Amino acid sequence: MFNFKQLLWILTCIFLLAGCATQPGKNKMGSTSSDTKESAQITHDLETMYQLGRKYQDEARFPEAITTYENILSINPNYAEAHNGLGVIYSIQGKFEPALQHLQRAVALAPLASHLRNNLGYTYFLLGRKPEAISEFEQALRLDPGNEKARANLAAIHSKADTTDTTGE
Repeated sequence: MFNFKQLLWILTCIFLLAGCATQPGKNKMGSTSSDTKESAQITHDLETMYQLGRKYQDEARFPEAITTYENILSINPNYAEAHNGLGVIYSIQGKFEPALQHLQRAVALAPLASHLRNNLGYTYFLLGRKPEAISEFEQALRLDPGNEKARANLAAIHSKADTTDTTGE
């Protein structure tokens, strides 16, 4: 029976070999129907891997989730949700520099994704960078007024500011 790391290694090798395969003649647009099918299959496989990473993340099995997300990024470095997953995990672990790098990359790749803005804002909030946190939460709410997490985070940052701004002179 294969363990998960062996399975991921095999999948990664398959993806890499598929990318190195010789391609039949291309049409005038530079692609073939087999290119489209291969691309769709890789996209499907990456989504399957991503869902597995999410499962590990939800179960707080962070080493497995990190490995899964890193494998996704080795195949497609522009997979925003894998960057997001790594950013959230690193933020939970208090590893804020890599968290910010991955979350900022995720937002750069998908600037209209409200949940990514919220996650970046929350990491700024944890770092005490309130102006940046507020900006990201507000942007998340502009993109999706129904984003309850962003709304709650914005309320939390404002209520914290209200309780800490009193001075006793």
